[in-house]
Formats: sequence, structure tokens, C-alpha cells
Amino acid sequence: MEAADHDKRDDGHTGRVSWVRRIFRYPVVLILLALVVGGIIAVPTTEAVDRYFSSDKFCANTCHVMTTTVAAERHQSVHWTTPTGVRPSCADCHISQGLTVAMWDHVVGTRDLIAFLRGVRTAEAFEEVRAEGADRVRMKMLANDSQNCRNCHVMEAIQPERVRGQRQHAEAIETGTTCIACHYNLVHKEVEPSEDFLRAITAAEKG
Repeated sequence: MEAADHDKRDDGHTGRVSWVRRIFRYPVVLILLALVVGGIIAVPTTEAVDRYFSSDKFCANTCHVMTTTVAAERHQSVHWTTPTGVRPSCADCHISQGLTVAMWDHVVGTRDLIAFLRGVRTAEAFEEVRAEGADRVRMKMLANDSQNCRNCHVMEAIQPERVRGQRQHAEAIETGTTCIACHYNLVHKEVEPSEDFLRAITAAEKG
């Protein structure tokens, strides 16, 4: 009886060994298994990283210079005091939708860390580079047709209170003018548009 039980255990062990050997005979199977396991680990990890680096807690409060400048300005803007109570986060305006492109935006955003390490640590130092940063964001939004604006706003559904605004929005819809071409000083402290930005607007409207 004991011998029979021993044989059964041996058969089970042999079966497992044989199964493992069969897998190792096919490198493609190993690669697929590695990809599956890697995906199971990497996807939630990447999502967690994106969630953290896209949070207002990180964007607005990690760096003191951001807290006292652009974050404070957002709290005083119409995007913070909306009648509906909807408050877009920093990421809603500055980070692309979709995990892959969002992670790329985070990589590009490390330039802010580099600027901090180079000495941009006070509001006064930030003012020296504000125009450059504003121009960079404006050009990005112009290039992607203000996609981050359109993620929340439907152009055809916007109803300006003033007649002038109604006329300008009607013209923008007709001509395909993108949001940032007009609303480049909507949230943060006003910065004069650069010549490059103005030329890019003109080129986009002609195109």
C-alpha cells in the first residue's frame, strides 16, 4: 500500500517536472509568460505613479515656489470659483489623457526639477523664467488644438454672457480657432505672448 502511494507521489512529481520541461522547450512561451507577469506588475505600478505625480498634492504643494505662485493664482481664477463647483486639477490642464502620453508628460516635466536644482526656488527667481514657461505651455496647447481644454469643454455648448463673447465664439467655431489662441491668460498671472506664439497662431489660422 505504501509503495503504491509512493508511486502516485512520484507520478505526480514526474508530471510536474515534465510540464516544466515542456515549457522551457518553447522560448516563446517563456517570453509570453514574462510579459504577462511583467504587465500584471507594471500596469498598476505605472498607474499609481501617474496618479501621484498628477495629483494637486504633488504639483502644487511639493515645491514651495509653485505653492506661492501658479497654485495661488489658480485659487484666484475663474477655474477655481466656478458656479457649478467643478475645479479642474493641475493635471486636467497640463497632463495629457492616456497613461502612455501622461508618463511622457511627467518625464518632460522633470525640467521643473532641473530648474529647481539650478536655483529657481523663490517667487522672484520664478518670475525670471515665467515667460519662458508660459510660452512653452502655450505652444504645446496650440500644437494639440487645446486638447486639455476640450477634454472638459464642448466649444459648441459654451454660451458667453456678453454679446462680444458670443460673436467671438461663433467666429472661432466657424474658423476653427483653438482655445489657447484667445485664452492664453485665463488661469495664471498675465504674461505677454511671445512673437513666436503670435506667429504660430497666425499660421494655424491660415492653415
